[in-house]
Amino acid sequence: MARGRMMDKRISLSKKIARCSEGSRNLWFMVYPHVDRDGRIAFDDLEDLKTEVMPYFEWTIQRIAIYLNELADIGLINLYPSKGKIAIEMVRFEDFQKGLHREREAPSEVEAYGATPENSGIFRINPEKSPLSLSLSLRKEGRKKDIVVVGRIDFDMNTGTFLNIAERDIEIWKKAYPACNIKLCLSQMAAWLMANPTKLKKNYKRFIVNWLTREQQRGGSRAPETPVGDDWAAKKTAEMENKNAPKAKT
Repeated sequence: MARGRMMDKRISLSKKIARCSEGSRNLWFMVYPHVDRDGRIAFDDLEDLKTEVMPYFEWTIQRIAIYLNELADIGLINLYPSKGKIAIEMVRFEDFQKGLHREREAPSEVEAYGATPENSGIFRINPEKSPLSLSLSLRKEGRKKDIVVVGRIDFDMNTGTFLNIAERDIEIWKKAYPACNIKLCLSQMAAWLMANPTKLKKNYKRFIVNWLTREQQRGGSRAPETPVGDDWAAKKTAEMENKNAPKAKT
């Protein structure tokens, strides 16, 4: 990807830019140099966007969500889901990149807005919902449908539970770590965090993945099915008889 993007001087005459609040305008200018050759970029969640685009801005995730919605409402960006991520597409990006050498850059890995039924529509982020979610507003039907979770995984020390773990995360971990009992491992992680309150993590998703990786390498946490009751007694009796049976002479 290129180190930056061209900015046409006509930007100073843009009525849309003039309509932006100072915060949303700053966000647009910060994201613009990071987009690919098609004017698109995608993030796992808004925390990742903040880390990559504006690591030194003291903005909350909720504030970023409000600014993204404002930019989408004004018509400067398209906001939509792409392959399980939150995608941003600059409107009319190619019109202001006349000297762009597209052949020198890799094709965009982010789906174009409206390319599939799943990313067609008017998407906005609900900043008051926990976890934050990207919602599709269906104008004709007047309803909303949650499409993709964009909240960052966190841990609540008061309740001893993880926050914002989506079902999609659980399914991915089950496939990646088949020897692990995911729910049991999460309970063990929670117990460890409660016992070590000074060792809180900045990235809990990475903490979970690292834990599951080590558990998988050790053989996993899925206990074999153990016979109980009469079945267990019968099995143990058979084992003892086989152990005490005289060995055949050769």
